[in-house]
Amino acid sequence: MKSVCLSSSLRFKEIVRDTLQCFESLGIEALFPNLDSGLKKEELDLDAMRKLCQDHFKAIDAADGLYVINPGGYIGTLVTVEIGYASGRRKPVYYSEPAGTLDLDALADGIIPLDRIEVFLSL
Repeated sequence: MKSVCLSSSLRFKEIVRDTLQCFESLGIEALFPNLDSGLKKEELDLDAMRKLCQDHFKAIDAADGLYVINPGGYIGTLVTVEIGYASGRRKPVYYSEPAGTLDLDALADGIIPLDRIEVFLSL
């Protein structure tokens, strides 16, 4: 895999930031648009939310696959939408941990723990 789009709740922003650096050290382009937008969930309106979603959809389109960072299995609503979008675009979807629900786990092509992302080099 040459490029991957990351998806995660922003409550895991520091883990996302660290994972972006790990991918880059492996020579894999990692995308996570608007990571540092400064927007707070309570400040978002419909137009801002629409733009955030569209930016992430573009990143998914540009990437070879989607990697969902979901500590404790947590996958929020917007990440669920991104998983559905990636699946609909026939992009492989990997989670850092099982989601623990049949519907979400059925959409994963595999589980790749955060400490094993070098596996992406062979995908």
